[in-house]
Amino acid sequence: MPQRSQTTRISVSADSPLDLLAVSLTIVLCAIWGGAFVAIKVGTMDMPPLGAGALRFLLTSLVLTGWAYYRRVPLRFGRTEAMLLLILGVLFFYTNVAAYVGTSRTTSGRAAVFFYAQPIFLALLAPYFLPGDRLTLRKLSGLGLAFGGVIVLFLAKLGGGITPTLIGDAIVLSGAVATAVSGVMTKRVAGRIHPVALICWQSWMSWPLLGLSSWMWEADAVFVFSGRAVVSILYLGIVSAAFGFVAYAWLIQRNSATRVAALTFLSPVFAVLYGWLLLGEYMGASQLAGVAGVCLGVYIVNSGRMPYPQTAADDQERGVPTAGGEVGVSGAR
Repeated sequence: MPQRSQTTRISVSADSPLDLLAVSLTIVLCAIWGGAFVAIKVGTMDMPPLGAGALRFLLTSLVLTGWAYYRRVPLRFGRTEAMLLLILGVLFFYTNVAAYVGTSRTTSGRAAVFFYAQPIFLALLAPYFLPGDRLTLRKLSGLGLAFGGVIVLFLAKLGGGITPTLIGDAIVLSGAVATAVSGVMTKRVAGRIHPVALICWQSWMSWPLLGLSSWMWEADAVFVFSGRAVVSILYLGIVSAAFGFVAYAWLIQRNSATRVAALTFLSPVFAVLYGWLLLGEYMGASQLAGVAGVCLGVYIVNSGRMPYPQTAADDQERGVPTAGGEVGVSGAR
């Protein structure tokens, strides 16, 4: 029997270090998203990338719509919230297109480095749009070290002349910026739009647009529903997107966006580890140094205390009452 959506009371601090649950869940998500690189590579052996993406998010939308109905999560909103969801949907669609199209025009290593610059963009945007989530020297140093670790991870794959890969690099980098803007907006709508509704709307918009794009640009491509392709779509649509994206939105809404985003630097670490374990890819001293740099940088970002006293003005703008330190978030219990 469907269960009613209730209001969940959560404790929120503007820039507190992440608790054990938030850190553990984000690391699990990074492990899932690191595996997504392998799943995408496997899936596109038998399907065109945009068409595979359309199937992925069609599955995601079906799963989340069913879950929202079961848990009675509101999916209908007023004009303001609907406009925000439409913007998030466009950003979501563009990010996926940028990742696929951009990667096809550059090397995989360069694409990974440019895409995972998104935590830095989010950290730069946060002080202007997320009061309380300030960019400190400690955070900046940690983000820089982690990003340097990502570069070292993919150092051997950064080849290719500047001119042939410039367009692809720019497209992937623009996708990283879109992801950062989406993260800021996700944080801003905390308490107004349930995380399931956020990803549901974005999936609703993405799969028809990806399908139309595939029809326009991949008309001659052949879809082979092999066992590996089906497993890839199931993994990407249910585990990576339906669970992973909703959980990430949940984390962003309840914690410092910069601190959560910094942990996503671990995704390429898992991708490299999976490539080594499952695909027999090379793992040498430079890759190990890159892993160490990412881990140390992430630790630096997330180990510091709040750098300033919490103010009533910050709490009020973020929707956090100052007396109890709690905020009501519409959610399913």
